[in-house]
Amino acid sequence: MKDRLFLSILGILGSILLSLPAQAQNDSFVSFSIMNPTLHNPAWIGKNRMGQVVLQARSQWTGYKTSFDGKGGAPSSLVLNMSVPIVTKFSGIGLSVLNETIGPVNNMAINLPLSYNIDLNGNELILGLMPGIISRSQNFNELRFNDPGDPFNNIGTQETQTLFNFAIGTLYSLPRNAYVGLSISNLTQPEFNYGLSGISNKKLTNYTLMLGAFRNLKKGLEFRPNLVVKTDLNTLTFDLGAQVQYNARMWIGTSYRWSEAFVVMGGYSLMERNRLKLGFALDLVIRESQAKKATSQEIFIRYDLLDFVFGGKKKVKTPRFIN
Repeated sequence: MKDRLFLSILGILGSILLSLPAQAQNDSFVSFSIMNPTLHNPAWIGKNRMGQVVLQARSQWTGYKTSFDGKGGAPSSLVLNMSVPIVTKFSGIGLSVLNETIGPVNNMAINLPLSYNIDLNGNELILGLMPGIISRSQNFNELRFNDPGDPFNNIGTQETQTLFNFAIGTLYSLPRNAYVGLSISNLTQPEFNYGLSGISNKKLTNYTLMLGAFRNLKKGLEFRPNLVVKTDLNTLTFDLGAQVQYNARMWIGTSYRWSEAFVVMGGYSLMERNRLKLGFALDLVIRESQAKKATSQEIFIRYDLLDFVFGGKKKVKTPRFIN
């Protein structure tokens, strides 16, 4: 009954969001976000009680070229996450590296997520924090100025600035294999001005809500609906989707990213105890496709460090989340 209620709430919330006006904002999505949720919420870092390394490579609007010189222009990103469980008061620690290029701008973020587990009468509450740094490089020589006398036209070829950043998150495990998570990123609102007056490029604080559940349809077959909502209190976007997994070895799924794309994805697990997972996602662009390219593509690789743990002997526990 409780899982049916949760799924009904998830569906109602999704319907409400479909009726809202929304836009993209300054923290981007990846298609396999539900397979690598630590990217959005540091509280996930110790949830599985299993060490793992995750690599995601994304090409946005694959094949897009600028109309001037044909050099790039389309966003691309590379994500590397590593997490290790801890047998102490803290449940997990990790390392997250994100490299993202958007035209003449390159962002490099290095974060250290840490989580703390609290038992609430059989339910689990995890608190997470994620200090880190973000470095932004601006290639001024790739900009085109309408006014040749613009003072920023003679700055030089490239400027780089590195600032501190911070994020927090919570994750609560509901009965019957459901969960809800809330995180806040860019708490320090790092502002990139490269030491120059007249430039203000601030990363706004972002709020991310994650809802999901895991429902057994029949033996070996599991259904996983999920919803990710992101807002900076000025704009809002969301990703509503679901996956079907068979025997914890292969999965297929689809999602809808508001005003951007329909996503289809799939994957397969290899090696002993399914420790190596390979996945591919294809975004079908539905908005302003004439000014972009028709598809975006993403590769997902995860390797589970099954016996890697800090602080003592690993406890035997079947992970229920993001297998």
